[in-house]
Amino acid sequence: MTSTSENKQPQPAQESTSNKGVTIGFLLGLLAAVCYGFIPFFTLPIKSGAKADFMADPTILFYRFGFASLIVAAIMLMQRKSFKVSRGELVTLIYLSFISDGSALFLIDGYNYMSSGVATTLHFMYPVVTAIIMMAFYNEARRFSTIFAVIMAVVGVGILSWDPTGNTSIQGVIIVLISAVCYALYIIRVNRSRAATMDGTKLVFYVMFIGAIIFGAEALRQGNFKPITTASQFTHLAALAIICTFVTNTCLVFSVKRIGSTMVAVLGALEPLTAVVIGCTVFGEPITWQVLAGIALIIPAVLVIIWTRRR
Repeated sequence: MTSTSENKQPQPAQESTSNKGVTIGFLLGLLAAVCYGFIPFFTLPIKSGAKADFMADPTILFYRFGFASLIVAAIMLMQRKSFKVSRGELVTLIYLSFISDGSALFLIDGYNYMSSGVATTLHFMYPVVTAIIMMAFYNEARRFSTIFAVIMAVVGVGILSWDPTGNTSIQGVIIVLISAVCYALYIIRVNRSRAATMDGTKLVFYVMFIGAIIFGAEALRQGNFKPITTASQFTHLAALAIICTFVTNTCLVFSVKRIGSTMVAVLGALEPLTAVVIGCTVFGEPITWQVLAGIALIIPAVLVIIWTRRR
């Protein structure tokens, strides 16, 4: 007859495996956040640099997602993974691609109106948007701390919107906030749709591939599609695709599956901090008291919301 203690012996091993998965999830989330913060570093030189290197936003995003999808496709072929998806999964993937594309397009467009650090900080509002959506449509509890944090974040956005130095505009704020809404919807739907049960690599491939098709078509429609003609273009686009797209999105999907969208959003605090440091040190972007005050309100507010929701 087997004793009760013997029946419980496998549990420590299971717990150890679970803890290892959580640790991996945290590390992947950290890597995704830091890499995402490097988007301005690789984008601005070909978006607003030398005339010979200039590319329009849809063209930049076409190469970014196109190169990234080729990398993922090569990995899937090496791992002998199937590319087959059901009709329902395809519909979900197209939807996820559009909101992912919206987030990328509005963020990069926001660089036309404000410094990259401020734009990335405003984009970091997506956990606030996530909390609002969860409370409005998923019956999540409305806590005082969450509401107070939302007010803090809104005040922070207001301070950044009325920056007297002219580095920020209301139009730019609206554009980047739309980016935050799209990103919030993407994170929620990755964890609350058919995508939650899909293979992570396949999910990333189709989101990137469909995104490349969308942006390529838009670049052709606008008549500003441009082939890669300089080494600088290729270097920056390749880095943008590998570091800020492939690594970021792959880590994001696998991190969400291991620790959930809430904790991934917590780790995302490194995104604006990385972008601000790069903006100041590389592009000479000014740091005013309005920028510091806005960041000091938005980042703590976001963390309060995330930790409250985690509890």
